[in-house]
Amino acid sequence: MIMPANETSRRMSILKASLAKNGIDALVVYGNGAGESGGTIRYLTSWMPQNPDAILIVPAEGTPVLITSDKNRARGFVRFFGNDGQVVKAGNLFGTVKEVLASAVPRGRVVAQAGEFDLTVARAEEFRALLSPYEVTNGNAIINKQRLERTPFEAEKHRKATALADKLVAHAMSIAAIKGVTGADIMADVEYLGRRLGADMSVCWIAIGERPAETMFELFELTETLGPDSRFQIGATTCLDGYFSQVLRIGTFKEPSARLQETADAIIAMQDAALAKMVPGTPIHAISDVLESMIDEYCPYTRATDPFRFQACHAMSCSYVDPGIAPFLYADRDKSFDSESPLVIENQVYEVHPNFTLPDLGHVVAGDVAIVGSDGASWASKFPRGIYRIS
Repeated sequence: MIMPANETSRRMSILKASLAKNGIDALVVYGNGAGESGGTIRYLTSWMPQNPDAILIVPAEGTPVLITSDKNRARGFVRFFGNDGQVVKAGNLFGTVKEVLASAVPRGRVVAQAGEFDLTVARAEEFRALLSPYEVTNGNAIINKQRLERTPFEAEKHRKATALADKLVAHAMSIAAIKGVTGADIMADVEYLGRRLGADMSVCWIAIGERPAETMFELFELTETLGPDSRFQIGATTCLDGYFSQVLRIGTFKEPSARLQETADAIIAMQDAALAKMVPGTPIHAISDVLESMIDEYCPYTRATDPFRFQACHAMSCSYVDPGIAPFLYADRDKSFDSESPLVIENQVYEVHPNFTLPDLGHVVAGDVAIVGSDGASWASKFPRGIYRIS
């Protein structure tokens, strides 16, 4: 599904009004598809390839200009952004940006920059040099704040991306039942299926063993053949039309032990407690706080001593981890800033995946996507929760 023509222009109109209100003549956004900055370009232009970089100039008045040095992938920007802005193919990215910016904003005026954090030290110096004729201010806060406000259209996009992630998990569980299959076989087939079903990106991690210690992301790590005593764990991540989703599940060939079943039930209780906090108007950090307290109560390790534990939740948008919300969901954040926490807003999307290590079970995890409604959130992921019996 291609984004309606009015969605990109709507976002541009909001941004331009914000720039004008703050006395800023233009926003200059650096985006790298492999980094967090790529999400901002994806949000503002409706597209961003996974690896190349690009720079978007949004004047408070006038036509936005996207400059890319990747001449092949420029076609994608033309397709998705061509009706809302100009796309320029550049041999010298920073040189062309300097020329375009000079034609749009007189020297000495105010510009905001965003995305510099994804540049190398050397390239960051080049980026600052091209902005040196202007008074420069931080644009990350402006655009991150705008991205907190979501529309039903965006929520529906995440719902479709989640349906695809559900399909990938179901496919993985069905392949796991094939005699002699390895984790690498499953990973390759799952990622292929996601792309075949239209995903911009389709990746997964897999863990196999009686007591899996960590998650594996590479085919060469997954040569082990699944057996009747194996526990199979997967996290399937998709990006569909620029919107992310992720579903995590555990599968077993045998009836799960009472201990594993009890743990799976405890994880579901943690997820549901987090879901209950997703009421519009609630400080966002409350979602992380309830998860961390319940994990600490159940797990004998602390976050610092746990052999393997990753973040228990994050918000999703046109980024895998939404940058405006992330600082308030980090378990190890400086809580003295919690009074500045944004509030939960309708149509926001959260991935909730409590995970930790137990000495007798290894690493355990489950993950679901929640979409916030007018009076609370509901799970968008529909693959059966709890331990899945592989057969």
